Amino acid sequence: MRRLVLTAVFAAAANAAFADDAALMDKAKAMFEATAAATCDPDGPGNEGNAPESHAIGFRYGYDAAEDPERTAHLFRFFCFSGAYNEIHVYYLADDEGALAPLHFAEPQYDVRYAGESDETVEAITVTGFAATGQLVNSGYDPESRTISAHSLWRGMGDASSDGTWAFVDGAFRLVHYEVDASYDGEINPRTIVDYRK
Repeated sequence: MRRLVLTAVFAAAANAAFADDAALMDKAKAMFEATAAATCDPDGPGNEGNAPESHAIGFRYGYDAAEDPERTAHLFRFFCFSGAYNEIHVYYLADDEGALAPLHFAEPQYDVRYAGESDETVEAITVTGFAATGQLVNSGYDPESRTISAHSLWRGMGDASSDGTWAFVDGAFRLVHYEVDASYDGEINPRTIVDYRK
């Protein structure tokens, strides 16, 4: 009898969690329609019929004690549109209380100085500040490292690009690494311009 009761309790908890996840997904879809659908083509080439990705992320805030129960955030990734060699995504994050908001990602702004008159040899890349973007290129979430990474190709052959990594820390995503390959030289040779990894 005790086993039946426990089974029923666990089943009820699982059903409630599933219902909560489904409700959050519906909320995320509604927010996408309200905030991004006008600039995105969610039914465009390469995404016909594909549902948004969702991930539950267990975490504790820095002020939580080790014995405190783990909290859960929910990450949603929506296809936005695609071009010849880049695919654009937008993200939404629900905190541990279910409050949902669009994600914006810090990105460095930079100047590239080339040696000579061609754009094959980079002399220097100087970070001039930071800005926020609501769209990431060729991006994905890795549950093991709890990071979102993006890889923007500047042209199809891939010899010029920019790459960013944002880590989930203390309930939010932070920029931790960014590199740029600004040389159109037929080779893959990026330079790190931001690195906050420990």
